Amino acid sequence: MAIDSALIAELEKVIQGEVLSDVYSLGMYATDASIYQIVPKIVILPKNDQDVQNAIGFANKHKLKILPRGAGTSLAGQTVADGMVLDFSKYMDSILEVNLEQRWARVQPGLVRDVLNEHLAPMGLHFAPDPATSSRANVGGMVGNNSSGTKSILYGKTVDHVLEAKVILADGTILHLKEYSPEEYGQLCEIRNREGQIYQGFRQIVKENEEEIKRRFPKVMRRVGGYNFDEFVYTDRWNLSKIITGSEGTLATTLELKLNLVPLPKFKSVVVVHFSELLEAISAVTPMLEYNPSAIEILDRTVLNLSKENLTTKQHCHFIDGNPEAILIVEFYSDTFEDVMERPEQMIKKLSEMGIGYAYPLFPEGKSYEDVWIVRKKGLGLMLGIKGDKKPLPFIEDAAIPIEVLPEYIDRVLKICEHHNTGVSMYAHASVGVIHVRPILDLRNGKDIENLKKIADETFELVLEYGGSWSGEHGDGLVRSAYNKRFFGSKLYAAFIELKRLFDPGNLMNPGKIVEAQSIEKNLRYGTEYKDETVQTQFKYRAENSFRESVHMCTGVGECRKIIGGTMCPSFKATRDEEHSTRGRANALRLAMSGQLDTDGLSSERLRQTMDLCLSCKACKSECPSNVDMAKMKSDASQLYFDKHGPSLRDKLIRDSSKMASVFSGPFAKVMNLIQKSLLFRVLLEKIVGFDKRRKLPDYSVQPFYKWFEKSVKSQPEHSKKVVLFADTFLNYHEPQIGKSAVELLNSCGYEVILANVGCCQRPKISHGFLKDAKKEGTETAKNLKTYFDQGLKVLVCEPSCASALNDDLPDLIDDLELAQNLRTNVMMIDFFLEQELRSGNLEVEFSAVADDLFIHGHCHQKALYGTSSAKNIFARTNAVAREIPSGCCGMAGSFGYEKEHYDISRKIGGEILFPALENISETGTVVANGFSCRHQIMHFTELKPKHWVETVRAIPSNNKNNPNLP
Repeated sequence: MAIDSALIAELEKVIQGEVLSDVYSLGMYATDASIYQIVPKIVILPKNDQDVQNAIGFANKHKLKILPRGAGTSLAGQTVADGMVLDFSKYMDSILEVNLEQRWARVQPGLVRDVLNEHLAPMGLHFAPDPATSSRANVGGMVGNNSSGTKSILYGKTVDHVLEAKVILADGTILHLKEYSPEEYGQLCEIRNREGQIYQGFRQIVKENEEEIKRRFPKVMRRVGGYNFDEFVYTDRWNLSKIITGSEGTLATTLELKLNLVPLPKFKSVVVVHFSELLEAISAVTPMLEYNPSAIEILDRTVLNLSKENLTTKQHCHFIDGNPEAILIVEFYSDTFEDVMERPEQMIKKLSEMGIGYAYPLFPEGKSYEDVWIVRKKGLGLMLGIKGDKKPLPFIEDAAIPIEVLPEYIDRVLKICEHHNTGVSMYAHASVGVIHVRPILDLRNGKDIENLKKIADETFELVLEYGGSWSGEHGDGLVRSAYNKRFFGSKLYAAFIELKRLFDPGNLMNPGKIVEAQSIEKNLRYGTEYKDETVQTQFKYRAENSFRESVHMCTGVGECRKIIGGTMCPSFKATRDEEHSTRGRANALRLAMSGQLDTDGLSSERLRQTMDLCLSCKACKSECPSNVDMAKMKSDASQLYFDKHGPSLRDKLIRDSSKMASVFSGPFAKVMNLIQKSLLFRVLLEKIVGFDKRRKLPDYSVQPFYKWFEKSVKSQPEHSKKVVLFADTFLNYHEPQIGKSAVELLNSCGYEVILANVGCCQRPKISHGFLKDAKKEGTETAKNLKTYFDQGLKVLVCEPSCASALNDDLPDLIDDLELAQNLRTNVMMIDFFLEQELRSGNLEVEFSAVADDLFIHGHCHQKALYGTSSAKNIFARTNAVAREIPSGCCGMAGSFGYEKEHYDISRKIGGEILFPALENISETGTVVANGFSCRHQIMHFTELKPKHWVETVRAIPSNNKNNPNLP
């Protein structure tokens, strides 16, 4: 039942942060990375401790369940509940204090683990637990889940690094939990208040169950099931922050954490051991452990093959030799380079002598080392993003098994799955007996739901038989909690319930996790009743199978929520709002498509608001492990919106921008440029259309590029090789000097240039959602290019967004499959083409650059689909120093940055990294930006005037190296 609006208004009065209560916002918090969905009643984004106190007071008063939540990357369903969600990730994410001498940090729970470690790196320290989701995992969530990761063999679990916790109970009591001596703890038990009651009651529970705890808790290191009673039976110095760790938000809400820090390793190396048989790989773990590795990770053939296909990871897969059934990634740490290389070399020698494995590439820390770990960390998302109705699901994946019986256990699990006609995929921490086996099921199918239960029950019995842990690192949540009574026994389970009631007598804190839980098949995100509405889209979704499947490719692992590195997702990085992450949008599309929101479905006004800040940057198409192409889906959703509601005047102007450019360029250009610069025009344009008056629209060219080319074509040197240059709107009507530079560059490389002035690439229409028009006009453009394809010619493009329209979007929009394939294979970025020619030996020239100091800002589409390596590799052949700014998105995104309501966020996105980096460029430095929008964004917010790559480099004939002929 929804919360009454009057009560929401009451709550909003006492919350400085944000209160979300609409059906779309609640729907986006209804899922995590698990198989479950439960819609909350309200979501609070607290700004400070007082907000948390006020929110919990409200929940206590109205008997609302309370769920503390961070990034929501839980694989077991810990972070979904039908009460009040407290999302700490937006505001309560500060590093409060770092003590270098004592090696600890005091932080708020919403702080991202990798952000903390980036801050600590210059100090030579880090917070050691490293789950695969470390780029977005909040430390509060890591504590709640007792996370570990790849290095647990060396560093243990999060519980081993929690020193203190400041928490608030559901009744509003605040506790400062830390380590006490027996005498100090006894004194706390004597206090006659809620705190004393907690300390006294906890001591009694542990003492009464001490022998049972020692007997029933699994003896493997990776154990996170139940409550951490075993932290209190082998020591007399008790620290109740360790019982909060792993409690999954069922006992208290964390306000602050004091975390142990450890020194960064000085030297690292990694060996990738290849195996022809899966069980051989698992059996190899024991002899490897003799050499004291910091990690041993397994990836099976499924993950390896997906890695080779994924846009982001395929470039990192060079270390894979042949087609192994599995690989073990074996990492080493040391204080000396000699030792970090000697130990793996000794291991390789021993394995080779034993006939274990068939290839053993060894890499010291560096690019190849990083490539190996990128593939490993992306493995989870890649697996979950397998196309089709059946997905590799997390429900038996978290068992931790003693190493000596691990091969036998895995063999029997595979046979269980085979008995139920279920395929599997697997990866993870072989060094500590945690191999994540993912049965591949479709939970919209009743038979597969039955298989889910049977496979879980049968595997659970194996875990008991082998003395393992049912929850090795992903926790209990909704998927494993129901097994806790059978796993720990009735006596210990009763102690768990007693502990829960001690801390939370009203049962408000995330109930249904760890104790008194549902059965595994309840509250599924999908189920036999789930049904998607039929959607008539314009894109074919040939690679994804359908729009529906494209939506379902989002698994909830939340890579789009990373704060540092990459481009995805620029609007989330700027706002920190779940709604403006790729995951949030995918959830909104799924819920709208399946009729779980308002009656308007995919043409809803609220859905349009959700999609509004998607910049169509395409970063998710490559950086998302599942390759979710939100830009494509947004375009289809926009077309559906226009079909029902019609476009605005501004929408029409953006749609027709290419046609207007062709009209205003030429004789009218000077007059139009003067008018556009005038304040009166900009004020009127803002009032009537909604383009921000602070922006000046791009100038039109007095002489369109194609006119210049017609006059200059006869002066081209004669060359035997020919290429086609695509005359995009920007070259033709705004910046013809770039077209001229492109011709000069290609001529200097020995190519005759043919100009393809054949129509617009349709980028404005595609990105803005006018797909019906884009399909019609784009088909004509493609047909006009066919003339060149038939001659075996390559069509080169200078503007990245035009290149992506021609060889990524249009091929999935037009009907002609052969023509679509021609667009994919024969249209390419100009820098990519030239580097390809160099590599194939078709181009033997030297290169020279216009400046000695070059700073590259990559266009989003360029980075997502083509990369910037081609441009950098050619710069590397010059004497110039070229560095790429790790800038993500510039924030302009075509028309986005011109729109009044987006001006500030456009500036904020660019201001994250790009603008500050440009402030440090010397007077002799040159900024290189291939994107038309990028150049205008940089010029608008800085005093710099970037150049396109083609303006900065020329080929030098081998016999005339001192005459680069640069403009």
